Amino acid sequence: MVHFQRKKKTITDILATSEPKPGSAADLQDLVTQYFSDKRSVIELEELKLQNSSFLSSNDLTHTLSSYLKQVCPKWAKIQKQHTEKSSVVILIVCSSALRTIDLIKQLTAFKGEAKAVKLFAKHIKIEEQVKLLQKGITHIGVGTPGRISALIEKEGLNLQTLKYLIVDWNWRDQKLRRMLDIPEIKLDFMKLLESGVLAACKEDKADITNIKNRKRRQIVAFSVAVFNLRLPPSSFCPQPTVPPMGKAKDKSGPLARRPDNSAFKQQRLPAWSPMLTANTVLPFFYLLSLICMLLGVWLLLTVQSTQEVKLDYTELGNCDQCFQLRKNVSYAAQTCSCKVEFSIDRAFKGDVFFYYGLKNFHQNLRRFMDSRDDEQTLGRKNKLKNPSSYCEPFAKDAEGVPIAPCGAVANSMFNDSFTLTYHPSRSRTIPVPLLRKGLTWYTDKNVKFRNPKMDNLTLAAAFEGTRQPLYWQKPVYDLDPHDPTNSGFINEDLIIWMREAAFPNFKKLYGILNRADASFTKGLPKGNYTIDISYNFPVQYFQGRKEVVLTTLTWFGGQNHFLPIAYLVTSSLILLMAVVLTLAWWKFGKDGKNMKE
Repeated sequence: MVHFQRKKKTITDILATSEPKPGSAADLQDLVTQYFSDKRSVIELEELKLQNSSFLSSNDLTHTLSSYLKQVCPKWAKIQKQHTEKSSVVILIVCSSALRTIDLIKQLTAFKGEAKAVKLFAKHIKIEEQVKLLQKGITHIGVGTPGRISALIEKEGLNLQTLKYLIVDWNWRDQKLRRMLDIPEIKLDFMKLLESGVLAACKEDKADITNIKNRKRRQIVAFSVAVFNLRLPPSSFCPQPTVPPMGKAKDKSGPLARRPDNSAFKQQRLPAWSPMLTANTVLPFFYLLSLICMLLGVWLLLTVQSTQEVKLDYTELGNCDQCFQLRKNVSYAAQTCSCKVEFSIDRAFKGDVFFYYGLKNFHQNLRRFMDSRDDEQTLGRKNKLKNPSSYCEPFAKDAEGVPIAPCGAVANSMFNDSFTLTYHPSRSRTIPVPLLRKGLTWYTDKNVKFRNPKMDNLTLAAAFEGTRQPLYWQKPVYDLDPHDPTNSGFINEDLIIWMREAAFPNFKKLYGILNRADASFTKGLPKGNYTIDISYNFPVQYFQGRKEVVLTTLTWFGGQNHFLPIAYLVTSSLILLMAVVLTLAWWKFGKDGKNMKE
């Protein structure tokens, strides 16, 4: 007895003996489930399932492609006129081959009218030519293969924002009786196209799928139509989230409620530049960065060293020690005390010279200290003169209940030492050094944030009638500058400078600028001997502080601050050291890594 082995049937044999039938929702769902069963978890497969409501009813066998599209899109003429965007289509037909594309375009003649249809396949047509063709004019219908359509979407040559109908050639068979999805390469491209967002759109009731059939030479033509009524971002089928009516949030439940949307942004599919870091690119960058930091550091260091500065801590210097001891006794706090400090300048200060007073260990940046002020009062509002803000407590009123102007801890602690600088060109000759005491503040402070109350033909003292000076002040606010009435009251520049709090406990504030209009100081401060007569009033022993005066010149970079130049030089050294180490490692192991051990 001879046994004959039965020949295994191919897909061509199965299709040749099977009865033609239209594609259905179940066919598409089974295809998706089988394809992604080994690539997705159970929860992810559940997300890919579509409801029957997502599909429109199938068409009969008597309609042609054009007649069916007229039923699906009865307002095609209106949609065609409204479509004015380039690089986009209203109807997109996906088929298996270039020949099938040409055949479908011929069948659209009765439907498209004056609309323009474009071929989107890879055979004998470069993708750059199709991108230029789509950008050149307005295209209404696109017909092509899934691979080329996906490539155009990725290169942003095809924009799907205006897409309304997605038609998929389902059951048409070629000469070998193979359907589009029976060809592995086309099936893979088609599933990628579905995975890019079409299924997600149908899942969220954003799209519908319809099946139609068409007989031609004993061959069945079946189409699935996805209708989009939303705006889509370029290179993506993913729908944008919509806001439900009446402001109600969309109810999401289940294990996928918190899963990010399948968009190019949230799923990280946006185009990005990923540089290739090699020794030929990294090492020169390190050396260049080191050189730049070194040049900046040297330049800033030379700039800082070109400034001249003299610092004098006069807290207990010379005969100021007597005033320091006097201020320790509270009973003598109201008594005036004067002292003198002598110093010399070895090299002339050229150009503008700035005179600063400085404090150490005085914390102006404490929150309660900074809040203890009334900005509306310093704006000159009369109702605030007699009713200061509660933020000023306990410096809002004196012991008798009379309001204080200006109120608060900031104004109460105002620095009140005064200085007179004298130049001694010889033992028998002295020249007072003139200092400009106005024009030191910011424009906004002087003209916006600080104003005196309206006087209405009254004197400044009458405008402040009914108020008291702060507890530790020696003179009222309207008499801060007896020699210049325009520099008294809330617009006194010493007060304004003090009211701008410092950020650090060690700070200096501008006291005056050398008046170079004087013939003796036209070029700056000459070298020689100087004395500073100090009216010693401000106590520092209560917070363990120190007082100093600073004479300095400035550049575009500011005063003598060596931090940034040193930071640049240290950074340059570290980068150079790292570059040398990397260069030695690259030289030892080789740029191709052949010497590296596994």
